[in-house]
Amino acid sequence: MKRTVQNRARTPLRPPKTPRAAPPSAQAPTIMTTEGKRRDLSAGKQQAPQQQDPVNVYCRVRPLQSEGDLTCMRVKNSTTIAVNSQDQQLLYHHNKQHQNGAQREIQYIFKHVFQPDASQQDVFAAVAQPLVENLVRGRNSLLFTYGVTGSGKTYTMTGNSRHRGVMPRCLDLLFRTISDYQAKKFVFKPDKLNGFEILSEEDALLERQQEMNQRFAGTGRFAFRRKESDPEIASQASVEPTPLTVLDEDNMYSVFITYVEMYNNSVYDLLEDSGIQKSLQCKIIREDGNHQMFVHGVTEVEVKTVDEALEVFQMGQKRKRMGNTVLNAESSRSHSVFNIRLVQAPTDCQGEHVVQDKQNITVSQLSLVDLAGSERSSRTKNTGVRLREAGNINNSLMTLRTCLEYLRENQQQLGSNPAPKKIPYRDSKITHMFKNYFDGEGQVSMIVCINPRIEDYDENMQVMKFAEMTQEVQIARATPIKPDLGLTPGRRKANKLFKIAVNNLNELGIPEAKQLEMDVGLVYSLGADFPNYQMDSPETEGKIRELMEYLEQRIEKRRKLRSNMDLKCDNFRQLLMTLDRDNLQLRTELASLKAVYKQERDRSAALENRVRIHESSIDVLNNTVSKRERQIQELTHKLNEQEQLLSQKEQEKEKQKKKFNSKLAVESDKNKREFDQKLREQRAKMQERMRIKDEKLRLVSNILQSEDVPSIPRSQSSEDLLNEKNRENDRGAFTARTESSVPPTTRTDIYCTPRHGLAAANNRHRRSRSAGDKWLEHRAANPVPLGTIMQPYLKNRKSVTKLTDMKELTGHGATKYCLVSQEADTDGDVETKLYKGNVIPTCGGGAQVVFEDVECLRQKSPIHSPTRKRPSNSNLSASAFGGGPLPSTGLTSVQDVASRCNLGIEGHSSKKSKI
Repeated sequence: MKRTVQNRARTPLRPPKTPRAAPPSAQAPTIMTTEGKRRDLSAGKQQAPQQQDPVNVYCRVRPLQSEGDLTCMRVKNSTTIAVNSQDQQLLYHHNKQHQNGAQREIQYIFKHVFQPDASQQDVFAAVAQPLVENLVRGRNSLLFTYGVTGSGKTYTMTGNSRHRGVMPRCLDLLFRTISDYQAKKFVFKPDKLNGFEILSEEDALLERQQEMNQRFAGTGRFAFRRKESDPEIASQASVEPTPLTVLDEDNMYSVFITYVEMYNNSVYDLLEDSGIQKSLQCKIIREDGNHQMFVHGVTEVEVKTVDEALEVFQMGQKRKRMGNTVLNAESSRSHSVFNIRLVQAPTDCQGEHVVQDKQNITVSQLSLVDLAGSERSSRTKNTGVRLREAGNINNSLMTLRTCLEYLRENQQQLGSNPAPKKIPYRDSKITHMFKNYFDGEGQVSMIVCINPRIEDYDENMQVMKFAEMTQEVQIARATPIKPDLGLTPGRRKANKLFKIAVNNLNELGIPEAKQLEMDVGLVYSLGADFPNYQMDSPETEGKIRELMEYLEQRIEKRRKLRSNMDLKCDNFRQLLMTLDRDNLQLRTELASLKAVYKQERDRSAALENRVRIHESSIDVLNNTVSKRERQIQELTHKLNEQEQLLSQKEQEKEKQKKKFNSKLAVESDKNKREFDQKLREQRAKMQERMRIKDEKLRLVSNILQSEDVPSIPRSQSSEDLLNEKNRENDRGAFTARTESSVPPTTRTDIYCTPRHGLAAANNRHRRSRSAGDKWLEHRAANPVPLGTIMQPYLKNRKSVTKLTDMKELTGHGATKYCLVSQEADTDGDVETKLYKGNVIPTCGGGAQVVFEDVECLRQKSPIHSPTRKRPSNSNLSASAFGGGPLPSTGLTSVQDVASRCNLGIEGHSSKKSKI
């Protein structure tokens, strides 16, 4: 609600102020959902923020009692009412002439303003019908009327014999909505601790019989029931409202009502069975286990019809304290609270009985509060008891106003983290009773009743200010979580239709109808229809046996289908329950995110306003900061230069260290390889000489043993053998067998004639290129990571560190071979060589590698890059890898590669290696 002061000559209305989504109060309350589950909103616990709604404030203007009365208010439209203060001055000075200049007026904006001619139905439809919908949905709601004495609060809440008020219309709409879904009486029973219990059918029947006996005996609380309905009550149930469509048809409902009043800051139960005592006993307000406020020991009456509820209300209304004052002939001297509690619980799988589990009960409450009007003793001329009553009424209303004002301030100042004010709920019974609404969750609505007479101007202004402040208070929106038992929706209606169908079959005389069971699932087929048999033939017994077999098969199939259906139903129910929980969690998260977004947006708007106010001072500070930043940048630049020089020196030292270490390693490795090469050459020469000498000795021995000296064939002479060895060496750098890989005992048969010939490659072999190349990468066990810009990319490769068998080369279907060699050059940098070749199968079943390319990857320092010599590429070829172990991957030249890759094995089963 927004208040504006404007000239009457031009009164343009500004849009109403959008209520801010204030956070919850700083009292760290505990919210009870309607299922009885506790939700802690304390500051120490991080809870997802809830959506909040402002208090809905409505204004209803009472018609003037006589046409001669002057008014200080006028309704401008459906949401705005204007208060003119000049009319009061004209009344006091008895001057009907207007003063010079435009008159000023104060405008108040409400959620809705009801004209003096508005009906009770209009007020109910706009204010109370949404609260009844919340009651059916399982949410708590609070509605109270506020205004000065004689402004029409009791008329709006209760009505009279011709015009029903909000309370009887709420009861009528509620019972018409749940008329076909009410549980039997005493199925739900209060536990005296603001909760309910579920009684079995036997216990509920005993309770109903006991009540009936008390009624016939003339004892008990409601033994005085009228035989004929009261005319006033009967007239209030004449109009039939449209039932609500938000009802859950699979639940059972029961309605309980309580009626209490706060008189002189004490709570009294108007429905209490006082017995012999004529005065009512004072009650106390307590907090239940779920942190909900309730009147301890209050009488909760279960009602099943509107007439029964109104009859109980009239009984309490007769005990309510009323008084006669100067301003109102029937003035309420206390605050009355009429609570409508709706208890609901889900039914079982058949939809006939309530599930016997207290945790599944959902309790929602609609509180209708008729506040007593504020009074001034100077006008009412009250004395004695009436003066004391007026003082207590004004004190309780002042406490209500103070609580709402502190709550609004705490909500608005929560973003700036000030010390929150303690809200004095316990200073008054009315605020203590409804503490969980303002600090918890639910929907709160207020009807401000206005008497537009000029005599009530001052009191009406106070009421307007209170309504303006109340509309800025935020209340958390209730989000009840109803229990999900995984039962089939619509089971209650399906069971009802099933019973109707069974009754129809019984009326038709079908005996099988009694054996039918309700099945709300899918229809499963049991096969074809029964075969057509005639029992008047001689083969009757055989046909009967066939029919029995057919029926047994049908029964067995039905059993299997039923078990399968039950299993599928259980799985599907579990899936639905999981999806429902996920959906509920996502909805809760979405609501929390929306609330956070709204709060952040409001806070951003407030910060923008503060920024615009302090722009001038910020400019001066920015100039000073810019100067200091330039100085900092200069000093930082100098510091960076010094650090860069120091780091360059450290890098140069580290590079020199690596360089000398690499040179030392290279020279050591080079000397070692030279010595090994010379040793192998010396051993080869000595073995050759020994072989030649052995050959000569063999020839000499043959000559001595034979009579005639045979001539030495040319092919067997030492010169020819040497020539043959040279020719073999001239075939390529990679066709000679490495001596280091052959044991010394087998080197003597190098020049022997091979048994099956040399391993020859299939020159016509050609692989299909549609299958793609498969690489076999031969590298060291722990290679040095490459730091070059160009990185080798081998698609569809397999990496190995050793080749000990021919199958490791041919078994993977590799068509390409890559040998990775890493060494340190003369400058200490890592140099990587990639020897690439094709894998070609040989005629003997083996394979050979023909090297085609050599790639050299080097790493260069950006600071110092000495000149290097790039080795030229050459076409390399080697025979297939076979059964011997291969040397390590540390290579320095093409000859070293040849010494590692020249071993070939033919695929013979004799397990003998041939060159």
